[in-house]
Amino acid sequence: MSERQFLWGLSNGVMVFAIAGAFWLGLWIGTAAPRIGGLVCAVSTVLQVGICAALLWAAVRLRRKSGFRRSELRQAEGRRSPETQHILAGLRWTIAGQTALIAFAVWACVRAGSEQLIWPAIALVVSLHLIPLAKIFHVRAYYGTAAAGSVVSIMSITGLAGAYAVESLAAGMATVMWISALYLLWNADAIAASAVGERWAA
Repeated sequence: MSERQFLWGLSNGVMVFAIAGAFWLGLWIGTAAPRIGGLVCAVSTVLQVGICAALLWAAVRLRRKSGFRRSELRQAEGRRSPETQHILAGLRWTIAGQTALIAFAVWACVRAGSEQLIWPAIALVVSLHLIPLAKIFHVRAYYGTAAAGSVVSIMSITGLAGAYAVESLAAGMATVMWISALYLLWNADAIAASAVGERWAA
C-alpha cells in the first residue's frame, strides 16, 4: 500500500462521514421540526448543507493532493493487486453484514412492538461496522468512531438520552460523524505514514 493510494482511500472515508453526518442531522431536523419551529429548521438546514459541502470539498482536495487515480488500482497486466482484492473483499463482506444486521434489527424492533428503537439499533450497527473497517483499512481512528457512536446509540436504547431520545441520537451521531471526518482530514499525513508502515494482508 503506497501513501498515495492510502490518502486517496482516506478521502473516501471523509466523504462517507460527511454524508453520514448530514443524514443524521437531517433526521434531527425532521424529528425536532414540530417543536423547534421553522426558523431553527431553516438555520439547521443551512448548517447541514454547509458543513457537508465543506467536508466534501476538503475530501476532494485530499484526493487531489494524493495524486492517486482509481485506474491505478489495476496492475499493468490489468488485474487488481492481491492487496487491493483483499481490501475490496473485506469491504464487501462488511457492507453485506451491516445490511443484514440492519434488516434484522428493524424486523426485531417491529416484531417486538418497539419501533422507537429502530433508529438507535441502526446507529449501533452502523457504528460497530467500523470495527472491521478499521482493521481492513488500517485506520485506528475508526475504532474511536465506533466506540463513540456505540455509546450514543446505547444511551438512546437504554433510555438514558431522556424524553427526546431520537433527537439526541441524531444530534450525537451527526457530531460523531463530522468530528471523525475533521480528525481524518487534520491528521491525514500522520495516519497515512503510520498505516503504510504496517503489514497489509494480501
